[in-house]
Amino acid sequence: MVHYIRLLKPPVFNRENCPPDQVRLSVVIAITTDLGDAFYPGELSLFLGIFTHAGTLRLGPATWKAGTRCLKWHINIKLQHLASRARLLFTCHDSLETDSLELGNVPSVLGAWTDEFTGPKAVFDDIVLRRFVLQKGRELDICEDNGESIARHIWDAAIALAAWLLKYKAKVQQADGKQHCILELGSGCGLVGLVLASMSQNQNCRLILTDLDDESLRLAKYNARGSREAFNSVWQCCTLDWREPQKFSTDQHPVLIVASDCIYNVDNIPDLVRTFSYLVRQSRESSKGAVNPKIIVSTKRRHPSEEMFFELMTKAGFEQSDQDKVPLSDQWREKAGQDLDVVSIHVFVLPVKVGS
Repeated sequence: MVHYIRLLKPPVFNRENCPPDQVRLSVVIAITTDLGDAFYPGELSLFLGIFTHAGTLRLGPATWKAGTRCLKWHINIKLQHLASRARLLFTCHDSLETDSLELGNVPSVLGAWTDEFTGPKAVFDDIVLRRFVLQKGRELDICEDNGESIARHIWDAAIALAAWLLKYKAKVQQADGKQHCILELGSGCGLVGLVLASMSQNQNCRLILTDLDDESLRLAKYNARGSREAFNSVWQCCTLDWREPQKFSTDQHPVLIVASDCIYNVDNIPDLVRTFSYLVRQSRESSKGAVNPKIIVSTKRRHPSEEMFFELMTKAGFEQSDQDKVPLSDQWREKAGQDLDVVSIHVFVLPVKVGS
């Protein structure tokens, strides 16, 4: 599984008891799974990168030890390194490289960036940025909350699906050059949808990010506005309640509907399947049959009851047109000779009946 460097509190600068040309940075770090239910089990060296227009400085390392639940790190920084606008990166890469979203090269521990700041009097917001390298060196920033709400964190299944889509973009890109709509359910921070938007740079793309949680939608809007990769796309963020999908209204006809890690709560599965059915039929009807949306779902199975989703999709008339498995990088498990966690990718279509 992937582990995530998390800032349990915003970093703080303090000049007390420091040499006159230095400031002390204090930060509390945890390294956890996507759900925060387990900590990184081994020893790991962590580095601090300071990125400015003038250059990059690497400091550290600090050591995360086996059995650790949090690491309190205090490090002195010369004021000259904070004289211009800067970002901080907390990472396990001594090269300070940006995390990749290339399938097979996604790191097992994701770094955490701060937002830009100026000078040692800066006060950091309670957020963290994940920065990813996409294809051809392009980058995508995704903001998460530092808080404990897992709804506003990136999950493994979203990373796996984003990497899979980048690898197999021919499976989802349209060839006719017309404007197309992509809809993401349970978008959270919006990673998957924004990666899809980045793949549509030479096409007209309408991106709709949906969720029930208002704070998740706030983050999705923040990420969409700040995404250099979505500039060629028209986007919107809106509420979609799976219990009442008929209340969701759009003048668009989604050709692609995506959802990552949305079946872990089995109580929501019947509503999710009904929502898929409603959206597909609405898109067909409103486009007068010109559009038959494809659905792509990624899931990291957590318990056998999730099989209900596939049973209900079959009962609703959907067929699987494709499926794949994406192993999650985990250097600790690899060293221990353990099996890697796997994210399953499933592609569904609702066949058009003859004469309908």
